[in-house]
Amino acid sequence: MNPEKDPNQADALVAEAERISALLAEHAARHDREGTFPVEGLAATIRSPINTAAIGGEGGAGAPCSWLTFGRIVATLARGDASFATAWLMHQGAMSVFRALIDADERSRVEQALRRGAWVVNAQSEPTSGNMFLVPRQVARKAEGGHRLTGEKRFVTGCEHADFFFTGAVCDGQPAFFLIDRDDSISIDPVWDTLGMRATRSQIVRFNDTLLPDSRRLAAVDPPPPNPIPTGLGWLSIGIAEAAMAAAVAYARERVLPPADRPIAELQWVQFAVADMSLRLEAARALAARTAEAADAGDPAYGLLQLQAKAVANEAAVAIATSALEIAGGAGYMRSRPIERHLRDAMSGPLMALSGPVIREILGKTLLGVGGPEK
Repeated sequence: MNPEKDPNQADALVAEAERISALLAEHAARHDREGTFPVEGLAATIRSPINTAAIGGEGGAGAPCSWLTFGRIVATLARGDASFATAWLMHQGAMSVFRALIDADERSRVEQALRRGAWVVNAQSEPTSGNMFLVPRQVARKAEGGHRLTGEKRFVTGCEHADFFFTGAVCDGQPAFFLIDRDDSISIDPVWDTLGMRATRSQIVRFNDTLLPDSRRLAAVDPPPPNPIPTGLGWLSIGIAEAAMAAAVAYARERVLPPADRPIAELQWVQFAVADMSLRLEAARALAARTAEAADAGDPAYGLLQLQAKAVANEAAVAIATSALEIAGGAGYMRSRPIERHLRDAMSGPLMALSGPVIREILGKTLLGVGGPEK
């Protein structure tokens, strides 16, 4: 991606995300309560220019939006419904790999489907993979036309609506990745019943002797380009933090206490709490923006920056949502207000790969110049 030459185009994309975010917000509480997928958001985004903004024009014509604009889109959607923003981000990450398809005819066919609104899901995480979700351990057997995979992938967000699966396996002793069609050999176990991100519907997907066609294999790219998922995860937490802070400010202005019937916004501890929210949020935004700018510029510092940005944004979202709940008190604990949902959703950020402890280990080893294979 590159910075837009036309800032008006970037603003138009963010404005479109704002429109969809408002739609998401109307239904977010119900989908969270029922654990159902935000189909309104799916229908709106696949018809929207934001859906293909990150891959640019057809056949490589027309530059994609900048990573900074992409991040703003993710944060905007997350303000409306963090579950759908997560699903959309995973779709964007899986969708973006189509240009690495080895077969040119298949690459063209998949691109046309994507531009018509096909939904792509990220089916990489295995039961034993932990944070190493791009290091498959399941072995696919050699077969006519490719390899066949039997195994399960976990945390496959939005999988019930999938047209394509981005997945991986060990083929002929080497990790290999594929972008495959959904077919009858693929089944879904509806197990998703969680504390937060309840509407992502991140189920178990089972591959039952599923063909991984050679024509749908992805070429290795070294070094790999920035991907929407690690770039966007920090912005996802920023959107949750923005929503939680907005809810806290609104409550502080409307809630009055007797006997003077003055709003709690006039209490010093509330003012300090909101000030701290703003400090955490602006720090997270600044680091996320710096990361996006490094990605746009091809700066090799991007790799570590994206880890730092995710950790800072994850922790900011949890702290801000917790503080919002403290300001709202019992009212914030009720599901009639969105604050408790924002807190539950915020808590998922540090758990998503790469998780907080793994990020700190990588950063520490890199900065100290230690690590490498254990002896």
